[in-house]
Amino acid sequence: MNTNTDHKGQRLQGIVLDVDGTLLDPEHRIAPATAAAVRRARSAGLHVLLASGRSARAMVDVVAELELDDGPTIAFNGALTFRLEDGAIHALAETPLARDAAVEALALARERGIEVGWFTRDGWRASALGPGIGEEAGLTGEPPLLEPGLPDGAPAPFKLMCIAADGDGSPALHALRERLPPGVSGQFSHPRYLELIAAGVDKASALDAACAALGLSLAQFAALGDQENDIAMLRAAGIGIAMGNAEPAVIAAADRVTDTNARDGAARAIDALLDGP
Repeated sequence: MNTNTDHKGQRLQGIVLDVDGTLLDPEHRIAPATAAAVRRARSAGLHVLLASGRSARAMVDVVAELELDDGPTIAFNGALTFRLEDGAIHALAETPLARDAAVEALALARERGIEVGWFTRDGWRASALGPGIGEEAGLTGEPPLLEPGLPDGAPAPFKLMCIAADGDGSPALHALRERLPPGVSGQFSHPRYLELIAAGVDKASALDAACAALGLSLAQFAALGDQENDIAMLRAAGIGIAMGNAEPAVIAAADRVTDTNARDGAARAIDALLDGP
């Protein structure tokens, strides 16, 4: 690997990858070219971290497939940092939503006809299996527990996933974000997916702490992403790279743009980083 410095003048020490829309192709699989590029980066001595809106449980197979269980992994958009140890999730840092605020946000979403998943470390819950909840379960391979009385008895969540079942529902998500209770923030991970987490939490803040534990800073990493919930980490990273399929605001926040996730964009970006500045 050539000596490579980021735009802030520091030696590149690692790469952070978003999962859906970035690491995974449109069929939600890790393309062979991407897996090979990750292995090359690791062989070159770079740290490779994952940062996703997914739950830790929904990231286990991805972490295992890429053999990244030796490093920290970011779940729930920064609300949980974990390490995979012998297939088990070991929490390193966590910031769940205040339960009262989560209950209030859930009620506000239901008033607007929005489907909601209530995510905790041991799984996620939904009051019914609507089309949006079913879609999320199919994408991640993690079915919800169906609890008609939700939130009764449910512990404080790390995340509420608010889903508009069709494209016409996105205005309701934007309206919900304008009325969130104190202590709750909303980030889009897809035009129909608004993810509610604790205020002040995002991928960048979690990665700052994870990198510090490695004796590094996020400014020594390149970061790849495609959605609004990736913008903070792209701006904080030494090199922010938007996928070719990224939202316009993400592209505007990035230093570089790679190809789409249908055309091995993550692999191309990793190889460009390995080749030099």
